[in-house]
Amino acid sequence: MNAINTMNPKNTINTKNTTNAKNKFPFFLLIIYLFFEYGRPQDFFPFLAPLRIPKITIATLALLLFTTKKINLKNPQTKCFLAMIALMVFHVPIAANNYWAFWMTYGQVAYFIVYLSIIAFVNDFEKLNLYIDLWILINVFCAFVGIKHGGKVPNSAFMGDENDFALVMNMAIPFAYFMFLETDSIKKKIFYLIACGLFIGANVASFSRGGFVGLLPVAAYCWYKTPRKVLATIVMGLMLIVFLAFTTESYWAEMKTIIEKKMEEGTGAQRKHFWTCAWHMFLDHPIIGVGPGNFPWNIEKYEKKIGTYGNKMWGGAVAHSLYFTLIPELGLIGILLFTGMLYFSYKDLKWILKKEKEFLLKQNQSKEIIQQLYKIKFIIFGITGAMLGYLVSGAFLSVLYYPHFWLLISLCVALRNIVQNFLNC
Repeated sequence: MNAINTMNPKNTINTKNTTNAKNKFPFFLLIIYLFFEYGRPQDFFPFLAPLRIPKITIATLALLLFTTKKINLKNPQTKCFLAMIALMVFHVPIAANNYWAFWMTYGQVAYFIVYLSIIAFVNDFEKLNLYIDLWILINVFCAFVGIKHGGKVPNSAFMGDENDFALVMNMAIPFAYFMFLETDSIKKKIFYLIACGLFIGANVASFSRGGFVGLLPVAAYCWYKTPRKVLATIVMGLMLIVFLAFTTESYWAEMKTIIEKKMEEGTGAQRKHFWTCAWHMFLDHPIIGVGPGNFPWNIEKYEKKIGTYGNKMWGGAVAHSLYFTLIPELGLIGILLFTGMLYFSYKDLKWILKKEKEFLLKQNQSKEIIQQLYKIKFIIFGITGAMLGYLVSGAFLSVLYYPHFWLLISLCVALRNIVQNFLNC
């Protein structure tokens, strides 16, 4: 910190401007990628589709990572991610369906490039703040699209289903909510509050029972982590009014089936059947699993064994669960790597909060530094709330190979690195 305070102001500004000019392009590419992957503007403007912008941005980001020598493999989450990709690559030649194993692995490599790019190019407080604001804005766009199209983003690989769409909205709510609490700007408060309302309304528009179940713990977490409980209760009351304004009789009729439909009936029975098959699949392949994307291509033998549906086969069916996709497809090694990424991210966020408290106890800190460190706490709450939404809603959805988890983990690593560099520790 002494070095920061004693720098020549003019030299600092010139150096910063030169550095920012170099770093703006890869950061811009990251946002373009996220917008095209989530918002799907190429579906509304067909001339964009042949340009393959998401693939071009990933390829360009990979090139920039190599040319700028900013590939950082030091963090334990990165090592876990790399090991998971190695496990998936190992499966490609031996899996029952090599085609699916290859393309799932290919997709994971693409997410790894984006993951490394976030760590490398979201590397200071200014970019971090802008990244979060733009991420919320992208989800606002998705919410409008989802409300217009019956609770989904058409043609999206991971938001084209109502349940998948609701999960993303549940992940977006904590970011907007905690940024609303943190900012002093009236304009930003209005923006974040409107964003929260849109995410809730979009969740309702999906008619997703899993989305409703996932919304409850997210809302409870937001209330619990709000420092001022009176304010939290007022804001939650406003959000409840928005929620009720979007609901209809048919929506509540659909939600009632969560209780009324037992696991022996309808989709509940199907999920129970798939999860039972997944468990037996895991018991037969406990160490490395059957391979990425290969649950659907191994389930037939287990349906015959279990006999729940007689001779009816579900070839091509997914497990309808994050956990029952992970367990049979990647085995104990995959489970350890996935939980390892969660564990190390939790440790990172806990370490940041500890350092923030220690640093704020020091005297003679500038107002700007205090405000930024204060904001970090709310960013952490946003990340944790989004992860909670993912893990709860994902219990009923096959979302393991979607980008959501890997983007959140990369944000944890980026935040740890930013704080570590800032505090010189």
